[in-house]
Amino acid sequence: MTARQKRLISDWEQVKKDFAGHQNIAVTPVGEEPYEKYQVTYFVNGIYLLPDGRIVALNRHEVEIILHAEYPRYKPVCRINTPIWHPNFRDGQICIGDIWGAGESLSDIIINIGDMIQYKSWNSYSPLCADAADWAIKNKHLFPVGNVELYKADYTATVREVEIDLFSEDGQLVSDQPISNEAGGVLPTDPVERPPQSNENDFDITPEELAGISYVPTAQRMQSAAQGGMVKGNRINFKTILVKGIIWALIGAFLGFGISELTGLNSRTTTVLRWMGEPELADFYEKYDSLDENATEADFLELYDLQDKIRISNEEAVQMYGQAVRVSTAIWSAMIALFVGLFLGIGEGVYYGSKEKAVIYGLIGAGISLVIGFISGYLAQWMYSVILPEDAGAFQSALIRGLGWAVMGLGIGLAVGLIKPAGRRILFCSLGGLAGAFLGGFLFEYIVELVSFGANDTGTIARGISLIIMGLLIGLGVGLLEQFAKAAWLKVVRGEFEGKEYLVFAGTTSIGNNGKNTIVLFKDKLVGPHHCDIVLEGSKYVLVDQGTPMGTVVNGQRVMRHILRRGDAIAVGNSVLVFQTK
Repeated sequence: MTARQKRLISDWEQVKKDFAGHQNIAVTPVGEEPYEKYQVTYFVNGIYLLPDGRIVALNRHEVEIILHAEYPRYKPVCRINTPIWHPNFRDGQICIGDIWGAGESLSDIIINIGDMIQYKSWNSYSPLCADAADWAIKNKHLFPVGNVELYKADYTATVREVEIDLFSEDGQLVSDQPISNEAGGVLPTDPVERPPQSNENDFDITPEELAGISYVPTAQRMQSAAQGGMVKGNRINFKTILVKGIIWALIGAFLGFGISELTGLNSRTTTVLRWMGEPELADFYEKYDSLDENATEADFLELYDLQDKIRISNEEAVQMYGQAVRVSTAIWSAMIALFVGLFLGIGEGVYYGSKEKAVIYGLIGAGISLVIGFISGYLAQWMYSVILPEDAGAFQSALIRGLGWAVMGLGIGLAVGLIKPAGRRILFCSLGGLAGAFLGGFLFEYIVELVSFGANDTGTIARGISLIIMGLLIGLGVGLLEQFAKAAWLKVVRGEFEGKEYLVFAGTTSIGNNGKNTIVLFKDKLVGPHHCDIVLEGSKYVLVDQGTPMGTVVNGQRVMRHILRRGDAIAVGNSVLVFQTK
């Protein structure tokens, strides 16, 4: 038995299961088993246009589906034998290019055509019928004309009315009478102007076009890249690195820097001194920092008066000031770390399509980063002040500043890694933070010289550039984690998230359109709330369907439980994901 014959038998078994007793869809096979032709009757609302421009409603539609010799490599030939007015239907043909995929079962096709008839699904930008597409674009407010949920029988469908308001070109309401859903019901209205007929945009494949084409197994076709190559398991996905790590880390670093500058957290040593109960010492350093080349004798006299009011010894004052500087730096570091951790956590949840996880990961990242950022910032400033000699040269100063920042960056990276604790994740995030912060700190002095705006410049721009460099490399470390730490993953080759990769974790990786799943395909209406699981059993990854109406299809065959192998094409709703392992 060939692979195609197995597919035909599987399709028929699934059709019998899905549509036995269905109140809105009747499927009749034609010929002998394995069946290659089906007659499908839909009891749903659809519309068509009479020659005089009046809109007519029908609730019965006859469709013919032919599973030709090259099915399932190429989409089946689909025809409709009843009148219809729709962008993707013309002269009896049905264009299913937007809903077709080799991973789709025959049941999927039948359901999707029913949704097209109801205008729940339509495409006016690559139409089969150009004049219907033009009309549909102008009358989007009319749709859908039917709301029957075809994934289960709808026993009220045959007594519904379709509420359609027609508008003229100047926006005036022509009629607000409901269209009866009885066959042949006519809505009394002024004629609708029909655009000129077009013979273009006929994208449906014909049996003649399939002649001489060799058969390629579905799994191999789904793995094929645009140039005909195979999807390779060890290739670095730069899109993942960019959208999961770098972008979010840069946003966090930029916002953290901006807020720290606006609030003055980078220069609040005197505020910390007041917190420590030394207001006189704070007053003295505030006046000292305000002196410049324009200072007068009165300014110096005031400074001496403030010095006389200090109640502690000079040695204690120096120690107290050093302590305040370290605490101030720790607060600044905590602010930067908080925003980097917050946005990397949000990015983690957003990447997997879950708003709930975005909030949870964001809070975890912010909380851990805040604490570790404070500790590492304190240690960084202490190390910088202890190691740096007073007569240090530019290179030595840059090196020591880089080491101090590296400690701070190590803490930030560690905090980000702890959002979802894993050995390699923590390692890559920590190394990314350490390397990024060292480079940012080392370049700080040189950047100051390049962008300095005079003696009163506080190094704000240089600090911002240095922090952005640090954020970029932390994000790079997070992104690289996905590439080097992955053992098994899914790559989307068809659907809303085409090109994205999702890790398959140890234990259970759940897939669905509910935010509680590990992988959330929230834009795909055909995906169930909890559609399927991939469970690691020993050394094998097992796909388990969760009893969804449309089911889960692997390599063209609907499955309840399937041991995955590298290269398997998994169809979930309108999405196709290829399973890969190293």
